[in-house]
Amino acid sequence: MKRLLVTGASGLLGINLALRESTRWDVTGISNSHRLVGVPFNVIPADLSTDEVIRQLIEINRPDVVIHCAAMANIDECEKSPDKAALINSIVPGRLAEVCSKRGVRLVHLSTDAVFDGDVGNYLETDTPHPLSVYAQTKLDGEKAVLDACPQAVVARVNFYGWSLTGKRSLAEF
Repeated sequence: MKRLLVTGASGLLGINLALRESTRWDVTGISNSHRLVGVPFNVIPADLSTDEVIRQLIEINRPDVVIHCAAMANIDECEKSPDKAALINSIVPGRLAEVCSKRGVRLVHLSTDAVFDGDVGNYLETDTPHPLSVYAQTKLDGEKAVLDACPQAVVARVNFYGWSLTGKRSLAEF
C-alpha cells in the first residue's frame, strides 16, 4: 500500500483528507497543537518549524506523497504575529519542498484563493495574485518557496468551508 503523509492532520482540510484516504493509503497524519485520538490512521505530533524535524519525518515515514495542509490560517492571528505567519506559511513549506525534492517524494501544497484580492473573481492559474492580508501574502510566499525548491510540486489554491473538530478553527467559525 502506498504511503501518504498529511501535515495539518487535525485541521479542517487535513482531517477530512486523511480520513477519506485512510481506506486507500497507509496514512500518517502530522498534528502540531491539537491531539487526535481514535482515528483510522497513524498520528505523529510534530512541530514542523525546524529542518531536522521535517527531514526526520520524511526519512522515517518514507511517504510516496506528502499533502501539506498545515498552515496558520487564522487571519487575525496572522495580522498580530506576521513573523510567526511567515515561518509557518512561507518558510516551512519551502523547507518541506526541499526535502521532498531531494528524496523524490511527490508534494501537494495547499494554498488559498486569498492570494487574489477578489475584485474580479473567476480567477485562473495564470492571473496575477494580489494579496491583501498577512495571511494571503505569506501563503503566496509559501507557494513561491515550494515551487522554487520543488518545481514538480503541485500547488492548489483552495477555498473550502466547514466545521472543525473543536468548532473554533475554520474560517466559517471565526
